[in-house]
Amino acid sequence: MAEQQMYGVTHCEPCEECVREEWQFVADGELRWEAYDARTRYVFQACDRGRGVPPPWIRERILAREGSVHLAVGGPDGVPIALLRRVYGLSVAEVVAARGTGYRATPVEARYLKSSTP
Repeated sequence: MAEQQMYGVTHCEPCEECVREEWQFVADGELRWEAYDARTRYVFQACDRGRGVPPPWIRERILAREGSVHLAVGGPDGVPIALLRRVYGLSVAEVVAARGTGYRATPVEARYLKSSTP
């Protein structure tokens, strides 16, 4: 399960003055993520960070910017099912679907999963 810390919350709509960045990385053998928002017109900054897979809205923005990596699930060349369940918290039904079609991961998640495979 992902661990999350939030340092600021904004309720405004994004505009041309907004700076928004999201990224993933691996630190100390753990998958981590950060999101940063700033407004140039107002003195405002927000930082959100956590361990594990980012929340869906942040993960979707990372996928839109960096693209996805299609991973085989199970079998000799695929990501182990137990690892996929541990990292993403997938249900049995979701794992069965991923076993048949593969799984869409961010580039950082793909590198992490492949490096965690024995």
